[in-house]
Amino acid sequence: MKESMDAFDVMAIVKELKEIEEGYIEKVYQQDDEVFLKVRKGKKYDVFIKNGKWLCLTKYKETIEHPPDFAMLLRKYIGRGKIRKIEQYDFDRIIIFEIQKERLYKLIVELIPNGNIILVDEDGIIINALKQQKWRHRIIKPREKYIFPPSRKNPFEMDYEEFKQSFKEKDVVRSIVKMGIPGKWAEEICSIAGIDKKTPCEKLEEEQMKKLYDAMKHLFEKFDRGEFEPIIVDEDVLPFPISKYDGEAEKFSSVNEAFDEFYHRFLKKEVEKEKEEDLKEKLERQLKMQEEAIKNFEEKAKKLKEEADAIFSNLEKVNEAMKEKRYIEKKYPKAILNVEHAGKEMAIEIDLRKNAIENAQEKYEASKKFREKAKKALAAMEEVKRKIKEESKKEEKAGNKKGEKEEKKGKKFWFESYRWFISSHGNLVIGGKDAKSNEKIVKKYMKDDDIYVHADVHGAPSCVVKAADIDGNKLEIDEETLKEACQFAIVYSKAWKQFSIATAYWVYPQQVSKTPPPGEFLPRGAFMIRGKRNYMRCRMEFGIGVTEIKGASKIMGGPPSAIKKHCQKWAVFEPGSEDKNAVAKSLAKSFGVSIEEILKVLPPGNLSKKEEKI
Repeated sequence: MKESMDAFDVMAIVKELKEIEEGYIEKVYQQDDEVFLKVRKGKKYDVFIKNGKWLCLTKYKETIEHPPDFAMLLRKYIGRGKIRKIEQYDFDRIIIFEIQKERLYKLIVELIPNGNIILVDEDGIIINALKQQKWRHRIIKPREKYIFPPSRKNPFEMDYEEFKQSFKEKDVVRSIVKMGIPGKWAEEICSIAGIDKKTPCEKLEEEQMKKLYDAMKHLFEKFDRGEFEPIIVDEDVLPFPISKYDGEAEKFSSVNEAFDEFYHRFLKKEVEKEKEEDLKEKLERQLKMQEEAIKNFEEKAKKLKEEADAIFSNLEKVNEAMKEKRYIEKKYPKAILNVEHAGKEMAIEIDLRKNAIENAQEKYEASKKFREKAKKALAAMEEVKRKIKEESKKEEKAGNKKGEKEEKKGKKFWFESYRWFISSHGNLVIGGKDAKSNEKIVKKYMKDDDIYVHADVHGAPSCVVKAADIDGNKLEIDEETLKEACQFAIVYSKAWKQFSIATAYWVYPQQVSKTPPPGEFLPRGAFMIRGKRNYMRCRMEFGIGVTEIKGASKIMGGPPSAIKKHCQKWAVFEPGSEDKNAVAKSLAKSFGVSIEEILKVLPPGNLSKKEEKI
């Protein structure tokens, strides 16, 4: 799952944040390492900053009673200040807010590992920062000159010759990443250029190099023009769709809205969970230290009392020994005496400036103080135990809620990791969600009696029709099941947005191979088909419904005939104009499940409802 923003994300966010330039900062809030800027420009905007990880406009409100010192300092210097400019520093994960008040200030937000939020004056001198830091090349603390973290050359500024000289790694994609372009965007450049990302650099021809350079420029220009179609897909959030992800995407009206929703839906829960775990660990460490302290206090109290008892039991002997010691050791105020008590000899430190009774009383007093310390530490320890118990109850409650939620959803079956449906005849049919899962279902799950189904359309999944039901019981594959599987393959392809009828094919497992013809390359998730392909024309229709498998309620998507056969509630769709997210919201309400569960199984495009039984 995405945990922080990359340089392209920052570029998109900054592009949209231009709308709050010339706005005024009304208030600054802070909670731990999260900072909120309340901005007014006609209407109110809330800028959310998670130190080192995230920045976006947010609709989520936080209740903060006592702002920390850093928030108070920001209020003093930039409160009621005007935001003159918001910019990204040198294609890095650094955002600079230029704020005009009596003087010019810059709030620098570093969205990098070990990042920081720093306020500097017009000369670049640090006024203060969220945290003080020191490296060999730069120091973050008040009155120091702010120095930006070291960064690579900006790929935006590369000309063709510089770009060409950068291909020194093992393959194409690694060389592009080395230029400072994040991995998934490096893959997208390869995809736009139509060049396999694993192509060895030494085998690149001049024409291919130019295609890669043009693809990079095309990607940059798309960001520069602000051509965004923000989505959340496959545990990632993106300014617009890319070829790496072919899963069901949730669309948003702005990049900020998408990033805000992603953080608060997924990452904030993880952050809060980590905080709770950290608190419990801290309490447990504290408990251990208290236990050791109590043991130490009790041992000292016991030892001092025994020494006092020994002195009182041997007053005459102790006084005589002390006189002798005073005579011999005139320079030293303290001495060690060996005294017998309760059948054992004890080495006791005594003060020669006092008599035996005074030494004993002093030790009794010291023993009493250690007992009181132990008593106080014990009370504090009980309080820590209570807090640990509270945290454990919270965890248990959260676990129970999760368990109840999972119980309602029921057991998760292995095939739910893929696209799947149960045919009208009862056969299990599985399909890949991406290149990785396409590869896996064929290599791991396709047996000799099964059937392989695919369509020659971009995005179509590899599908395996099992010669068995969901329990693994043998079952023949009939003609209707093959037709349903072919229909299943085409609805999850790009054909959904283009055709009302499309063609898929089925072959036997023995015809499917990972060995390409000499001199050719098979990318991940692709297969070589040898021999006759059995084609079937299928109508572009899709069904979704609620079925029950071994007592567990499941959302199943697939051919309408199979959905009607196995589902109590169902709906049938064809390609249309109704927004996919709106459809998902409506179905989620009807089926009593989350929108995410519906989006997982819907085809890749808008729809129109044909019929339903809800």
